[in-house]
Parts: sequence; structure tokens; C-alpha cells
Amino acid sequence: MNDKIQRTVFSLVLLFIGVVLAPVVGSATEESIIIEDVTSDQGVHGLRATFHLKASRDAIWALLTDYDRFKETFKGIRRIKILDEHERGARVRYTIKAWILSFEYTLQRDYVRPYELITWRRTGGDFRVISGAWMILPGPREDLHEIVYESYVDVGFLIPTKLVRNRAARELEKTIARMRERLTAG
Repeated sequence: MNDKIQRTVFSLVLLFIGVVLAPVVGSATEESIIIEDVTSDQGVHGLRATFHLKASRDAIWALLTDYDRFKETFKGIRRIKILDEHERGARVRYTIKAWILSFEYTLQRDYVRPYELITWRRTGGDFRVISGAWMILPGPREDLHEIVYESYVDVGFLIPTKLVRNRAARELEKTIARMRERLTAG
């Protein structure tokens, strides 16, 4: 066989192996979570998680805006009080427990594009900066959506960043598992 034919055959074999080994929709990629360190435009460090949720856009939106059941999914929250809510967003006061300390802060949660994008920012309370977003993006199927979560926090005092990041990433993975459980349960 000449070199050109050998290269063509070799390329076809590699292509075939790639197709056979490629993940299919509905496999482990639906369960994977990608967590990245990110920095906001204002220089605040945070996390970005990208993952899939198998549910309708309506069900995902309801999960993210059902403040009566918020503590079922977001376990670090000890108290939640809705100060104001309307079709464009909500002002919410949270009390959280982190290690042995409790913190209280108020967030303005804006429903920027209902059923697609929620952003939030600290308007009062503890910490210097809290901001972030939930994005509900189309997935490979109608019942499978890509979710992007971003959270930026500057606590306003010196704490080991790596320790906080590692703990936040572990808690985020648990939160995503609870989200999936709640959506599956209905």
C-alpha cells in the first residue's frame, strides 16, 4: 500500500474509533459538573459551575424562585425573608451559617430574562460583595437544559481563599445533587 492510502485508512480508523468511543446523549455527560475558578469584571473571585438538569424550563425556574422551599435545596440558609417580590425580581434577606459563624445579608434578585436568567447582588448586610447569576440555556434535548451558575463573594475580611473555594465547590456539588433530586421527584 502506498503512503497516501495508508494515511487515509489510518484516518478512517481513527474517525471510527472516535465515533464509537464518543459519549452519547443520555450518558455520563448529563451527570457531569464542571466547576471553575473565575474572577468578575470588578476583580472579585468566585466559582462558575456548568451542568445539566433534566427537567422543563418551567420546573427549573420554579426551583430557583420558590422561596418557600429554598432551604430544601440550599442547605446553608438558616432563615429567609422575602422583603419584596414582583414579576421582575425579589429582594430577599438571608441568614446563613458558615462553620460556626452566622451572617445576614440582603440580595436583590433580578429576573432579567424570565425562565432564562436570574442575577443577584448584595444590597445590604454582611460581606463586601455578593453577586452572581443562574443561566438556563438550551441543552441537547428539550428536557435537558444546560445550567450555568456563577457566584462572586468578597467577605470583606481575610480568610484562606483556597479553603473557602474548596468548601464552596463541595457544597455546590451537593446542592446540584439536591436540585436534581427535587426535579426528579416533581
